[in-house]
Amino acid sequence: MKKTGGVVAVLSVVAATLMVGARPAHAVSEAMLDSLYIDPAVHLPAASPAFPEYDIDADCANEFGDEVKYACVSAEKEKAAVLRGVWDEYRDADRVACQQQVTAQRHIQLYKNLAFCVDQRRYDAYIRHHPEAARQH
Repeated sequence: MKKTGGVVAVLSVVAATLMVGARPAHAVSEAMLDSLYIDPAVHLPAASPAFPEYDIDADCANEFGDEVKYACVSAEKEKAAVLRGVWDEYRDADRVACQQQVTAQRHIQLYKNLAFCVDQRRYDAYIRHHPEAARQH
């Protein structure tokens, strides 16, 4: 038992040591990520009603180094996972139009901007059909 406790203690110290050197993804500001664009050499897939499979690693590559790339990749993977789960809830026209918009902008946060775009279009359509809802807010 004492031996196991010692191993746990050593592993705890190693983990703590590693964490001290690690910088969390949120150490990179959202403003920094909002200001970066995809390298023009990176190919982006054509828009379609299907869920887009963007190459997050290539899209997030930038001249500001690994910390910024890691923050971008982490955030984009989270957004992609959430968006994939609800993708079928959006209209095909909105999916295509928003993919065209975000790939034309070439912002490194493709999935973040895609999620915002399809949600905004769905909200706008709802308000057009239910104008009383807009007055309630």
